[in-house]
Amino acid sequence: MKVWRAFTSFILILALILCAFELYRCVPYIIESTKNNTYQGFLWLLIGMVGFALMSALFFKKNRHLLYTLTHEGAHFLVGALFLRRKITEFNAKAIEYIKSGENLGEVWSIGGNNVFMSLAPYMLPYITFVFVFIRLMIKPECLPIIDFIIGFTLMFHIYCVKSYMGSYQGDLKVCGLFRSYLFIWTFIFFNFAIIIYSLGGGMTEPVNIIQANVHWFSQAWKDILWVISLFAK
Repeated sequence: MKVWRAFTSFILILALILCAFELYRCVPYIIESTKNNTYQGFLWLLIGMVGFALMSALFFKKNRHLLYTLTHEGAHFLVGALFLRRKITEFNAKAIEYIKSGENLGEVWSIGGNNVFMSLAPYMLPYITFVFVFIRLMIKPECLPIIDFIIGFTLMFHIYCVKSYMGSYQGDLKVCGLFRSYLFIWTFIFFNFAIIIYSLGGGMTEPVNIIQANVHWFSQAWKDILWVISLFAK
């Protein structure tokens, strides 16, 4: 068991390094877009992120913790019910000011128990953002600024949710141990952020979609893996 945990932790560390490097590659990609006048998607992404930060401070103070809890538990529900085909038996969320001592802000109970993907889904998967990234496939170019603003808005909402819940006290993080949980979370965060960034490329005339973004990410990652292997093969 210890050997297996050590092996999987090593693989996760390699995956984390790869995903971090591929996210770093987004920087020259964005810089290049400013030279080619295809930066509009990134601009509206940034405006949307700033927009949520301002609205959170001005309008969401009273209910933001309940919104975070609903979204957090919603990720458990989505991955458990839709992808892992678990039978969900209970779903609840409470405002922080109404919970009693020892109670959780929210809970999702399922038949079959949790696994690492269901437990860590709220941290790894900005599912609301990806809904709009997929909707972007069907949007006319003139409407892209609206959808890109919403993508930025929901992405910042996800960042706030993760920041609010990602502490060592969380039972979700203890399913496979804190260290391995953080490896999982940051690997998927780096991967998802890179996919979202690539999905907003191409500007208004030749917008990139999420399928092209995945092809670009995996082809570039494969080239980088082969390059690293070639260094040791010499």
